[in-house]
Amino acid sequence: MKMIKKNKYTIIAIIIFIVIVILLYQAKQLFFPNEGKAIYGDRLAGKIEIPEETYTGLKVLISEKEKVKSVTVRETGKLINISITVEDDLTVDAAKKLADDILNPFTDSQKGYYDYQVFINKESEAENNF
Repeated sequence: MKMIKKNKYTIIAIIIFIVIVILLYQAKQLFFPNEGKAIYGDRLAGKIEIPEETYTGLKVLISEKEKVKSVTVRETGKLINISITVEDDLTVDAAKKLADDILNPFTDSQKGYYDYQVFINKESEAENNF
């Protein structure tokens, strides 16, 4: 009992420190609840992989078409973004026809699993490309 009376301020300081640490941890959990979890959660469970050769074949398929300058393919989670840069004088109807063969290199299971987006940019607007 003498030791507690003699060191009461030290014990009070230690208890206050422990309480502050616990409160700071609870505040962190309140403001950042999903910090340690994956961005997509478990929505990507059973993911169907697409080999790099498929993307390369898609780029070649689109690049061979007339007035196409460049093709970029990016996979993010369950989304595949395909960005096509075309010459400025290409008409809207001709640009829409570029997307007709986009899904040909993919298998049926890949088509069912992923969502596909096609972005067509004119060459003068290409610096705004993702």
